[in-house]
Amino acid sequence: MDIAKQIVDQRILGLIKENPSIFTESEEKNISKAFLMLGVSAYLDLDIPDTLQYITEGRNDGGFDAAYIVDGADMQLNVILFQSKYTRNLDSDTNFPANAVEKAVNTVKCVFDPSAHMVLNEQSQTKVNEIRSLILDGHIPYVTFVMLNNGLKWDETGDSYIKNAFGNQPQVKFVHYNHADIVKYVTSPKKINTQLTLSGAAIQENFNYKRVILGKIPVTEVFSLFEQYGDSLLEKNIRRYLGKNAVNNGIVETLLDAQKKQNFFFYNNGLTLVCEKFAYNGLQQSNWIVKLDSLQIINGGQTCKTIYQTIKENPTLDFSQIFVLVRIYELSDDEQTIRDITYATNSQNPVDLRDLKANDEKQTLLEKGAAELGFTYRRKRDYSTAINAIPSTVAAESILSVWRNKPHIARYRKNDLFGSYFNEIFGNVNAAQMIVAVQIFRYCDAVRKHHSGEPNRDAIRPFETHFMSNIVGKLLLEQNRIEYKNIDHRNFHAILSFFDENKLNLITLGETLLYKMLSEYFQKEAINELDGRTIATAFRRYDLLERYITNPTWWNSHK
Repeated sequence: MDIAKQIVDQRILGLIKENPSIFTESEEKNISKAFLMLGVSAYLDLDIPDTLQYITEGRNDGGFDAAYIVDGADMQLNVILFQSKYTRNLDSDTNFPANAVEKAVNTVKCVFDPSAHMVLNEQSQTKVNEIRSLILDGHIPYVTFVMLNNGLKWDETGDSYIKNAFGNQPQVKFVHYNHADIVKYVTSPKKINTQLTLSGAAIQENFNYKRVILGKIPVTEVFSLFEQYGDSLLEKNIRRYLGKNAVNNGIVETLLDAQKKQNFFFYNNGLTLVCEKFAYNGLQQSNWIVKLDSLQIINGGQTCKTIYQTIKENPTLDFSQIFVLVRIYELSDDEQTIRDITYATNSQNPVDLRDLKANDEKQTLLEKGAAELGFTYRRKRDYSTAINAIPSTVAAESILSVWRNKPHIARYRKNDLFGSYFNEIFGNVNAAQMIVAVQIFRYCDAVRKHHSGEPNRDAIRPFETHFMSNIVGKLLLEQNRIEYKNIDHRNFHAILSFFDENKLNLITLGETLLYKMLSEYFQKEAINELDGRTIATAFRRYDLLERYITNPTWWNSHK
């Protein structure tokens, strides 16, 4: 029996056992959902609790079980869709079903066609509306469809469905990801001891009591490195591989162009490597063989992965005379310097900054303060299966929505929460304020997932969590006659108790107010007659806040 399958199976059972409130359906459905969460967590490098916001599986899911959407720089829209198939027969080694591949192909066609009609559940409809709204705003989509299973890749029939539909379109990619990949992610080795062969002359300097090598390596050396060690080389790299996007497509184009590839060295920013120790033969004039202990790539991960994929997909082409700049830093046990270098050098593609900010003083204070109040704050990503802890990502969305009057930013600019909005979110916020915001946000999100039976209310519910959190937070402060800045550990429990006792009344009033403002905004009583894209677009814009929620005249006259 495949040991990786056994490990994943035990992981699934543990996840279900630890979180009975999450897994409330049949055994089969619970197992399927748990496997999906594990797969999404590993592929996207997310905490398991964070995956819940991306899950869409269920009846009328539209052919995808999860959707991860990031509108990045240069009007790029990165969309990662997941389809999951799990078999309880661990002795079986079947292919991903060809008919499921065909369905995935049709899903991509429909999701990205605003004119295509799809019968969808609430979670899927919300994701599709968001995607279509971003496309209408001019974003260019890059789609990765992850086929997740605990078996083999699809067969030639599945390949033909993909090729016939999309050919070699760089904007659409289908990826097979299975139990072995999940285990590899969880158990990646801690230390990589290897060697690199530099080409030509190199420079070695002692600088500020640290040793540095500056030189170049052929891209074939990069390929060999990744062929052997894979993503374990990127453990200290803060960025997920974004696949085919504008930057990485440019790298591919240069590598495959007979004229441009000779200048690849000049076009690329190069690689930054750190190690605990390096050694070489100083008597050599050139082509040093450098031995490296505990090697990690902290900048250039996008370049490395793209080089690897390009060479792998073009085995007959000669890449031996294409070079890339390499910087090797000997930084034994100097984690702070590594973090600083990582932060400073990662700017080519959009960066997930959560890890960089994890050790910020604001984050450590929140962690300590939350513990004193009986809560767990997760400032760092980990592979924990605890659902009820507060990840920093949830805290950021909650604070920005509830206290900072920017629910539209929290909803649609998640990429920036730990970047340009970090200080605004976490500056001058204590643990009590953070926890109250999270409790409001989570309750509003829980209510959103249930139909009210009222067509107008149900039409806006898929989009309302962040706005509703803002409204409920405003009402909570008013009914307690307190300002947000005065919430602290002394009155925390009283305010939280008030919210628990009155949350239904608060959200009922909030929904009434939200419906009133949308009726005025669209000058239409029957909100359910509007299509989802139109409603989604309204929630993306600041003027909805400016006209109503933050407008004292309107607010006070409509409560």
